[in-house]
Amino acid sequence: MSTQITIPSDYSYVLLTASLSTLVGYYHMYHTGTYRRAAKVPYPNAYATAAEAKENKDKYLFNCAQRSHVTFLEHQPQFLTTLLVSGLKFPLISAAAGVVWIAGRIAYLRGYTDPTKEQGDGRRQGNFAYFGGLALLGGSFVSAISLTGLADKAMELLK
Repeated sequence: MSTQITIPSDYSYVLLTASLSTLVGYYHMYHTGTYRRAAKVPYPNAYATAAEAKENKDKYLFNCAQRSHVTFLEHQPQFLTTLLVSGLKFPLISAAAGVVWIAGRIAYLRGYTDPTKEQGDGRRQGNFAYFGGLALLGGSFVSAISLTGLADKAMELLK
């Protein structure tokens, strides 16, 4: 048995959103590199030590930028998977939810590296990214279930 998948005409917006997320990854790289240079944390050290960060604001902010970058990298695979799958059934809604997620990740980075916020609390201003992510997760399940045909089979059994 095979399944035929028809790509919706608006799927290009999903692909554009996926590509935009890659640019956000590059933005994280640039941002983190800027903080690394200011903090004078040499490669291959991933972070300044806790003692260094406590004594030096530049090193603390570098750690915040690095942590934000790593968090982005941890979440991007799930984001892309749910975006691409959800977009098969809901391309425009998925692209919009993806833009919400992306905007939230940028706000997370900017907030995390806000020198006026203690303990990285500024990162919470990006929490709205989870609304986009949850919408994509739900949409990906609906898309996947519709592709299996299980919903149609269940409806036939109920008749």
